Amino acid sequence: MQSNHLTERGITKTRTICGYCGVGCSLDLLVRDNRIIGVQPAMDGPANEGALCVKGQFAYDYVHHPERLTHPLVRGADGVLHPASWDEALDRAAAGFTRVAEKHGRHAVYGVASGRTPSEADYLMQKFIRVGFGTHYIDNCSRA
Repeated sequence: MQSNHLTERGITKTRTICGYCGVGCSLDLLVRDNRIIGVQPAMDGPANEGALCVKGQFAYDYVHHPERLTHPLVRGADGVLHPASWDEALDRAAAGFTRVAEKHGRHAVYGVASGRTPSEADYLMQKFIRVGFGTHYIDNCSRA
C-alpha cells in the first residue's frame, strides 16, 4: 500500500485493493483522524480502470461501527454471549463442527465465506470445508 498525504485538508489517501471479491480492484482509502471517510476508485487500477462496484465504493461503514466485534464471544451456560480468548473460541467452534459432523454427517456442515475478507481467506474457507469435512457445501456473499 502506498500513502499520499493531502495535508491541506488533513486527509491521507492510501492505495489498496478492494476485499469484497476476487477481482482485485484498486482503490484509494480517504482517511482523516484515523477514520475512513471515503473511497475512490483508482483511475490507473489494472482490474477496474477507475470503476468500482457499489460495495467497493460505499460499503466501508462497518470498519468503525460501534457494534463491531473486537474480541471473540462464546455462549455460556446461561445462554448469554461472553468475551473469550481466541483459543477458547476456536476450540469451541472446532468442537461444534465435529459434533455436528459426527451426529448428522459431513453434509450437515456448510460454510459461508465473507465478502469482506481477502480472496486468500475465502480460498482457505473452501479448503477447510472441502478437505476438512469432505463436502462441497460452500458459498459466499460477494454478489452485489
